[in-house]
Amino acid sequence: MDNVLQWLMNYCLDNDIGVVYKNDLPPTAPSDSWCNPKLVIFNGNYYKPNEKPFMLAHEIGHVIEGNPEFYHLAYLGREKGEFSANRFAINLLRIYCSENDIHYSTYYDFAKAFAIPKQQYYVLDFVFNSRPNPISYRPQ
Repeated sequence: MDNVLQWLMNYCLDNDIGVVYKNDLPPTAPSDSWCNPKLVIFNGNYYKPNEKPFMLAHEIGHVIEGNPEFYHLAYLGREKGEFSANRFAINLLRIYCSENDIHYSTYYDFAKAFAIPKQQYYVLDFVFNSRPNPISYRPQ
């Protein structure tokens, strides 16, 4: 897990995204992000440590996709922003897998490996079935 977190931190550095890595937040506090300035506040003390890579990739998605903080005000805007950030996170983790020659038999195995919450599995189907995926999912 440390390797993928380091890779994601380097992605932030390469894309001029600041990351404040906080180990003193409550374990249940969510991470957050802003578009201006491009910044992620990451809860390093999160109570589900296996979800950290997806969580960081998700927040990076908010910054890159340009989902501003005020999207929380409108339900439809929130749903669109969350879907977009989840899709971005999954694709970013696929790139990590490709660059590190990591492959999974199914996209559900991919999801388990990165502790993607089950309520986000609908995004997996969209991402992996919307176009051919030569990166990390190889059907057997």
